[in-house]
Amino acid sequence: MDFKIYERSELIFSLCCFLGSTVSQPVVLTLPDNLVKDSPRAYWSVLGDLLGSAMQNLQNLLHLPFGCGEQNMALFTPNIYILDYLSQTQQLTEEIKSKAIGYLTAGYQRQLSYKHLDGSYSTFGHKDQHGHTWLTAFVYKSFAQAKRYIYIDDKVQSQTLIWLSNIQKPDGCFLNFGKVFNNALKGKEDDDISLTAYVISALLEAGHPVSFTVIQKGLQCIETISRERAVTTYEQALLAYTYSLVGYEDKREFFLSELSKKAKKEGGSVYWELEEWFSTKGSSSFYYHQASSADVEMTCYGLLALLSKPRLTSEELSYASQIVRWVAKQQNSRGGFSSTKDTIVALQALTLFQRLTFSKSRQNSVQIFSDQAFNTAFQVNDKNRLLLQQILLPTTKGKYMVEVSGNGCVYVQPTLRYNILLPKKSSGFSLSVYTANVFCRGLFDAKFDLVVSASYYGKRNSSNMAIIDVKMLSGFVPDRPSVKKLQEDGKVQRVEIKTTHVFFYLENVTQKEIQFSFSVKQDALVSNIKPASVQLYDYYETDEFALTEYSTPCGQMSFETSF
Repeated sequence: MDFKIYERSELIFSLCCFLGSTVSQPVVLTLPDNLVKDSPRAYWSVLGDLLGSAMQNLQNLLHLPFGCGEQNMALFTPNIYILDYLSQTQQLTEEIKSKAIGYLTAGYQRQLSYKHLDGSYSTFGHKDQHGHTWLTAFVYKSFAQAKRYIYIDDKVQSQTLIWLSNIQKPDGCFLNFGKVFNNALKGKEDDDISLTAYVISALLEAGHPVSFTVIQKGLQCIETISRERAVTTYEQALLAYTYSLVGYEDKREFFLSELSKKAKKEGGSVYWELEEWFSTKGSSSFYYHQASSADVEMTCYGLLALLSKPRLTSEELSYASQIVRWVAKQQNSRGGFSSTKDTIVALQALTLFQRLTFSKSRQNSVQIFSDQAFNTAFQVNDKNRLLLQQILLPTTKGKYMVEVSGNGCVYVQPTLRYNILLPKKSSGFSLSVYTANVFCRGLFDAKFDLVVSASYYGKRNSSNMAIIDVKMLSGFVPDRPSVKKLQEDGKVQRVEIKTTHVFFYLENVTQKEIQFSFSVKQDALVSNIKPASVQLYDYYETDEFALTEYSTPCGQMSFETSF
């Protein structure tokens, strides 16, 4: 039986701010039953800044593989937000600046490989027939913002702007080339409102004035459609932010008011959820429990809209902190979120909140103790607020007490890491794997094809971009020519081989079964070879997944046989 490293992060204090007071809270650590023996580890992490974890992991924010144009931008854009925030709060050091600028420069060059000749960008570059509207707008505004830190070719940007202008229809809406980032965000109606609002917002964030003709026509598109049909919660959140950028305060207030009626309130936190008819909620998560990517993105647009007001009252800032409390609780231990776009929008919102609430002369004390003679303390101040302080706990079960006091804000997070036996279950996908064309000779000469079949049966018409992660058997490696041929033939969009895993990128998976195969060969003698896992999951909605495994068809044969 194969196993996977599962990481669970249970955030106790997403945002604790004090003015000389002391707060205590008990924390009970629990573990699932089907653990791999001796695998659990427990840590406590303490930070003086919500962005501390992200700063420590700017090139490793997600638990997911990176191998396409959109994911590259998830590595690129957070560097801009971090540099802006640290510069504006006078915390930027030469070391951080040099590292972030290096990441931006490398990311810029890498992103150009996903650019089409017409100036647009797509998920897999020239392998895609057209550039993608959403991604092109995203890249355009990100490059414009990065220009204050690195060289960006003006000719490249001009070409991209011309492409975006040319795909605007006479009614002001934009043609939707390519896939929506996350189709869980697309409701029963068209996606003209969200697509157009996104492009308009991107142009405004890139520095174009509201009077820009493309923006004015886009606003007319939104006005027309929003009068003709109901607006979804996601569209309301995005429009609230778009109108904040445009400067239409009455419209922003209208949509913020509509959002407040739908807000979910729980344990001092505020957030929003997708409408039930196109939410993927209800499945058992492939990873640890976490809010959906769509819910995080939508909530963060609402937060951005609120924080973009010219003057925030103390009541509004308090309301914003309740939203931040929920958002921060969805972070993984690396500072990212469940997928790419929610990570980007969330970090943009969190950096804005941190900038608006930043204060110096802060001092906090955090004490963690248990009834098993464990007691440790952390000090957080202006000098170490960006430092991730972490300690390994002596036990992974039992009750701990956390006590926080002082002046200012502190962020406390326990993290459990453990290996768990691969569960044989699925949600939304069907996945099967079998071996074929097997050749076995002796103990060290084995080769066979691995045939992978997949289909989708979830709540939507199809999945988003999906990943099939095939783990190699011990002592076996993929046959690289056969893997490369799958990509060349268009059976899969992209393949990545990393250590003992092969990642296959699929544009989407539908109810119609897809099937492909590649060769696996032995390169080392290993005894008692255990089964290896194959995992399929939606890149954005990881609650939809399928898991299976395969074994060597050769076993421990010591004679030549072929079948």
